[in-house]
Amino acid sequence: MRLTRSSSLTIRRFEAADLYEAGEVSAAAFQFDISAPPLGERWRGRLAHLLRTDPDGCFVAERGGEIVGVGQAMVRGPLWCLSLLTVKPDGQSGGVGRALMRRTLGYGADAPHGLIVASDDPRALRLYGISGFRLLPTFEAEGSIDRRKLPRPDPRIRQGTLAELQELEPISVALRGAPHTAELEFALGREGVLLRLEDRGFVVTQPGHGVWLLAALDDEAATALLWRALALVGATDRPGIRWVTGDQDWAVSVLLRAGLRLKAAGALAVRGTPGPLRPYLPSPPFA
Repeated sequence: MRLTRSSSLTIRRFEAADLYEAGEVSAAAFQFDISAPPLGERWRGRLAHLLRTDPDGCFVAERGGEIVGVGQAMVRGPLWCLSLLTVKPDGQSGGVGRALMRRTLGYGADAPHGLIVASDDPRALRLYGISGFRLLPTFEAEGSIDRRKLPRPDPRIRQGTLAELQELEPISVALRGAPHTAELEFALGREGVLLRLEDRGFVVTQPGHGVWLLAALDDEAATALLWRALALVGATDRPGIRWVTGDQDWAVSVLLRAGLRLKAAGALAVRGTPGPLRPYLPSPPFA
């Protein structure tokens, strides 16, 4: 049944019982095919993370008893992040996104700083801009890594463990005003590999997918970590390195030297002054 925009729109709390339907709706908005069980479980696991950590920041939009949109926000200390804002394809441009944005902004309204990893969708960019966020244009890397260009791994870089996550908190706090601890735990539970360079920086890579997050206190550490992460990504035409702001010249240099192409793609939306955000490659779902 195709719902009309005249149907009453309701925004309510996202409950655990909504997870399957919300997963289908949100994946369709990104044109993700999650029909294969492993893909569906992985996508719903992403949504379930914030249902556990920030249940009061998770909402669904309903029309005629059907979910037509999903919004999820998280608060970490003084930092608010929009993790997800999606609308069913046949319900877009009907006010659903604006209504969800208002509710997610209401969660953690006292948080002075905010981050959103944004797609190219002009409607989303406009919504974030008029909601008080500065839009920083970003790049995406594509192509195959020229493995002949990979330097010798920095011997100071080693694999981190769950037991060390709190030791990394000062790095994230210095860069964006809040730790990544809960999200790093989530990533490591999904085959993510954590690499750290002493107390100067860390990167999470997902072999076969790309770089999930990189945070460092100086360009030298960030450069060494990115090269090591590229070595782990493996053979793929989509190395998964996105949302690289123009300020990340250290990363631009590495990516070009690795034989990758850069194209303009999306934006990092920023509210307040969360931190220098450099050297930094944000986590797509959790900034």
